[in-house]
Amino acid sequence: MASPELESVARAICAAQDLTFHCHVGEGAFKETFQVSNDGVASALKVHRADVSVERASREIDAMTRCNHPNIARVSRIDQHTIGTESFLYSLEEFVGGGSLAARLAAQGLYAPTNIQRLGTLLIDAVSHIAARGLVHRDLKPENVMLREDGETPVLVDFGLVRDLSAPSITPSWAIHGPGTPRYAPPEQLLNEKALIDWRSDQFSLGVMLSYAVFNFHPYGGASESAVELVTRVSQRNGPTSRFRDSAHDAGLTSLPKMVSGWPVGRFRRPENLARAWASQERRS
Repeated sequence: MASPELESVARAICAAQDLTFHCHVGEGAFKETFQVSNDGVASALKVHRADVSVERASREIDAMTRCNHPNIARVSRIDQHTIGTESFLYSLEEFVGGGSLAARLAAQGLYAPTNIQRLGTLLIDAVSHIAARGLVHRDLKPENVMLREDGETPVLVDFGLVRDLSAPSITPSWAIHGPGTPRYAPPEQLLNEKALIDWRSDQFSLGVMLSYAVFNFHPYGGASESAVELVTRVSQRNGPTSRFRDSAHDAGLTSLPKMVSGWPVGRFRRPENLARAWASQERRS
C-alpha cells in the first residue's frame, strides 16, 4: 500500500511533468514505485523518501545510468521535486509489465530444470554487465526481477543497495550485519565482511534465487527451519546441504552448488567462467 505522502508527491510530479498517474506498483526500503504514462507510453516513477540518504539514492541512480543492458531496467529521467521545505528525488524508468518473478512463481509454480536455463543465462549476463562496471547489486531476489510482457524475459530492478567498489562504503564498518535480504544474502554480506564483497556476492544470491525457482528450498536449508536458523547456517558457512547437492545433480544443474559456496573463493572466479559453466550445463540437459 502506498504511503499517502509519497502518492501525493507522485501525483504532484505527474501534474508538473504532464504525466498521467495510474497506480501504486510496489515499495522498497527507500522508495515507492508508481505506474505513470505519457502519450500512452508507460513508465515506472520511483519516488525516494525524503529522509533517505541523498548519497545512497544518488548511487542507485548513478549505477543504473551506467548500465546499458536489455535485462536491466533503463532510466530515462532523474530530477527532484520540492514541496514546501522538502525535496524528493525521483526517477523515471522503463515500465516492465509482466510482473515480478516472485509473482510468477506464486501463480504458475516452479520452473522445470530445462526451463530455468534461459532465465539463468539472461540473469548471469546481466550480473556480468553490472560486475564489469565495478558494481555489486547486493539485493538479487525474485521481487527485484521483473518480467517483460512475454512473462519469461527477466529485467533486474531496484539498485537501492548497490555497492560501487570504486567508492567508499556507505555501510558503517561497525555494523554487525550488512544490508540485503537475509534469505538471499551471502555470508560476507550477512557478516558485513566488506573486503570479501565483490561480484561473487551477487553470484551467491543469484544461485539461491534460481534454486528457489526450481526446488523451492534454500541450498543451505533443511526440510524445515526458521529464518533465523537458515541465516545462521549461511553465516557459519556450513555449505550447501547434501539434499540440495543431490537435487542439483539430478536436475542437471551442476553449476548451482559452486555458485552458493560459503566462501567467495569457492565460487566461479569470473563472470565468464560462470557463463561458460552454465552454458555447458545447458547443452547437456
